[in-house]
Amino acid sequence: MKLDRRTISVILLILGMALLFIGISTDNSIFSWAAIACVVISFIIGKRWMKRKKR
Repeated sequence: MKLDRRTISVILLILGMALLFIGISTDNSIFSWAAIACVVISFIIGKRWMKRKKR
């Protein structure tokens, strides 16, 4: 199974949301920072970061 950019981006986004939930529920800032990093990396890999909308 070959993973493309979009699949990796979705996986990182879901992982980031899970880490954010764990970080908020346990009041642990390390999980929250890891979640932010996963979401930002997901946006960069998926080329959704600062992308103009097509009109």
